[in-house]
Amino acid sequence: MEGDSVIITANPEDLARILKLNNFKFAGSTLNIEPHQLPGSSGRDEENLSQEAKKTQERIKSILSARYDINLKLLNLSRLGQDPGLVQMGMFDAKNRISKLFPVLMVVCDRLFSSAQEKRDAILSVTLAENDLDSISNVTTLAQTFPDLQNLDLSRNKIADLQALGGWRWKFRKLQNLKLTENPIEHILPGYTEEIAMWFPTLQILNEIQIRTPAEAAAATSAAAKPIDQSRSSDQVSPIPISGPDFRDVNQIGEGFLRQFFNLYDKDRATLANNFYDANSTHSLSINISAPRSEEGASSHPFPSSAFNNSRNLVKVKALHGQMSKIFRGVQAIKSFWAELPPTQHPDLPTHTAKYLVDCHPLSGLLDPMGQSPRGVDGLVLMVHGEYEEVDLSKAQRFMRSFSRTFVLGPGLPAGPAIRVISDILVLRAWSPLVPASSGQSASTISVMPAAESTREVVLEQLVLRTQMTPEYARLCLEETGWDLQKAVVAFDANKVRLELAVS
Repeated sequence: MEGDSVIITANPEDLARILKLNNFKFAGSTLNIEPHQLPGSSGRDEENLSQEAKKTQERIKSILSARYDINLKLLNLSRLGQDPGLVQMGMFDAKNRISKLFPVLMVVCDRLFSSAQEKRDAILSVTLAENDLDSISNVTTLAQTFPDLQNLDLSRNKIADLQALGGWRWKFRKLQNLKLTENPIEHILPGYTEEIAMWFPTLQILNEIQIRTPAEAAAATSAAAKPIDQSRSSDQVSPIPISGPDFRDVNQIGEGFLRQFFNLYDKDRATLANNFYDANSTHSLSINISAPRSEEGASSHPFPSSAFNNSRNLVKVKALHGQMSKIFRGVQAIKSFWAELPPTQHPDLPTHTAKYLVDCHPLSGLLDPMGQSPRGVDGLVLMVHGEYEEVDLSKAQRFMRSFSRTFVLGPGLPAGPAIRVISDILVLRAWSPLVPASSGQSASTISVMPAAESTREVVLEQLVLRTQMTPEYARLCLEETGWDLQKAVVAFDANKVRLELAVS
């Protein structure tokens, strides 16, 4: 933003389409759109530059050269507003901000290197300290120019919240050291470091404090970069067997959660609810009476009435009102429902891994519980197929059940646990042997709700929560956007703006 103008950086192929909006009526005003050529950015071919642009570029190269430390491989971009050479060139706006300058610097930097590898070898660290930055919006192109940075200094700026840094979330995939000291966010949002640690899985040092060892960072990088190879030995990967080709449990958050969950569910459900659920957590249960069962389980014990009465089987319950009414929301409601269910005994996960199948996938666009990020936050979808023993206390008997459970995990509030359950969908069925992951069959073939459909119900619920749309319209929106939650939220916001403009 510059006064009543907005400067947009666009790809050349998009320029013609954007210029077609010139003189378009918007909110009662006429838009005036015209190309704005930055100095030294008229093309990558040096021969196409004007003499003035070449002169500007050479002066900027000289300034950058003076700010480069070859021994540290450090590019010092701190206090740019006080650089005499840049001030003399008039590279700042009326408020001495770097909004005009920084894209030019990045264009010139990019031209200094003949290959990406040469750039990686030359620049490991960048400092943007003391630039009066209240967000990274004016310097966001740093992530495109130097995506492989290992060290980044943003200290002594004016960054006050996570939204100001959101443009770099999941960027800088090799970042090891980040400095944000002496920014207002330290006092306004003291728990922000946990969120930052999730944004950058390779980060080891945050504000001069070690948050991961090199080994932990390497494990996180490996988990995020490629699916786990099931052919590897158990001492090389997580012991949990997986049922899909795209298993990504960054930092083993999903595994750590499951190790605690089933143990507490069997022994102390109230503590489990208090530890991982909050006022907005949802839980539902459905029973599949038509699922295949083994011969030895043909006369299995009937499901308890408390489970049947609250079953949310989407095959049986067609009406949306009925489907939504069988969702338990909040810690107290979930604890009360769990207290009605019979005691259970799940196999010990570390020692009986063959009795479980697990899939874990990232899910973006979840509602930020702290309200800091309009884009939403990142979480995990965790799908578990397995079995357990159900205890009938009145008859002192035990009966086998098979189950599928789908969790959506996300970051918690500062005063609560770091990980919280956003959604928990439990499907019960008569016992049958678990289909091994190596057999080539998906665990979804024995579930009332296949993994993909189960995930869709979770995404539908999240979109309803974020937009307050009815489930019918939310489902239509998701179908149009390929069941991508983040795209659906963007589409909703865009249509909302169009509707408001039409009404006005």
